[in-house]
Amino acid sequence: MQGRLVRIEWATEDDYELIASWLKPLSPAAAMTADSREFLTPAKVKAVNEDGGVRFFMAVTRDGDRVGAVNYRSVNSSGSYSIGGVVGDAHKWSRGYGAEAFWLVIDHLFNNLNAHRVEFSTAVYNKETMSILTKGGFVLEGVLRDYHFVDGMYYDRTIWSILREEFEEHAAANRDLYPVIDAIPAEDKQAAQEMFRKYLANDPHTSLQDFEQRAARVRPY
Repeated sequence: MQGRLVRIEWATEDDYELIASWLKPLSPAAAMTADSREFLTPAKVKAVNEDGGVRFFMAVTRDGDRVGAVNYRSVNSSGSYSIGGVVGDAHKWSRGYGAEAFWLVIDHLFNNLNAHRVEFSTAVYNKETMSILTKGGFVLEGVLRDYHFVDGMYYDRTIWSILREEFEEHAAANRDLYPVIDAIPAEDKQAAQEMFRKYLANDPHTSLQDFEQRAARVRPY
């Protein structure tokens, strides 16, 4: 999926080491995402990605620079998903890469995986993520008090979500910032449906015409 600044694509074998390096203990990205205590190896990233536990997308600039990763996982069977992400290089924060990759994945979840609810949680000290979540669309659901310990102090963790109707409203209001690019061009879908309409207009032979005959059948023994 292509945005104005980045495109998102499935993570490959070569990306697992890159993601692990971004989130290694004591890295700026790990501190920002509150993953500084977890030792994430390329093998762990590969395992969760390939078994479907967590799916990783890479955020790639138009110059081909892999600047970050966004992931999602299914929370339950009711169309609920949880998402997360990171822009690996702190010097590339605040450029809009993460925000656009974030919304491209959300668009994928709602429009390709039929999501009903998408949730996200973040520490209150994460300026980059707060700048995305507080601009509209997401709804604050809860605050986990003194959840993170960073730089000698405790900080709260916030939980946010967006429902399908809220996503559609936000996307319509911000179509210039986050244009929707159809997986199948609209004109191709319209052309296919027009072919089908013309076919039906000629009263073709269909399975429905044989219904009475098939319904009258009885077991032969």
